[in-house]
Amino acid sequence: MDIYAYQKPLGKIEDAPDLKKAFIKVYEEKTHQEVVRFCQVYAAHLSELTAFAFTKEMKQALIAMDDWLAGESSYHAARNLSFEISRLAKKEDDVVKVRFYRTMAQLVASPHVKYHGLWAADFAITLINKMYPGDFEAVKKERLKQIELLKMT
Repeated sequence: MDIYAYQKPLGKIEDAPDLKKAFIKVYEEKTHQEVVRFCQVYAAHLSELTAFAFTKEMKQALIAMDDWLAGESSYHAARNLSFEISRLAKKEDDVVKVRFYRTMAQLVASPHVKYHGLWAADFAITLINKMYPGDFEAVKKERLKQIELLKMT
């Protein structure tokens, strides 16, 4: 199955293909729950990296992810909040913040489908591309961070 067939194209991504493959290899070994935990940790990392505070919707979605992990709710709450975050992105003019919101929307949708965690990693690379145009070292550093955080779950 082509997991990317279900995701809208992001446009050109300046990426580190070998590190992306390494990330996918670790990702494939993780359970759905482990990927959701990774998404929570990675969201905090991106907030710190960008210095963008979580919106109310993001905070609620992270709580909904905890509830899903605890078996106290379905994926619907987190997924619905993901839609709200995507709506915020449409209203935003700052291209870096738009990419942050789009990445967050993918991360918080991970209880719905495990693949959202994989797609979020690619979205995050587009965020790095916007933050550090043409900086391949920044891309490599971020892919290495993704692998590190995913291995920790």
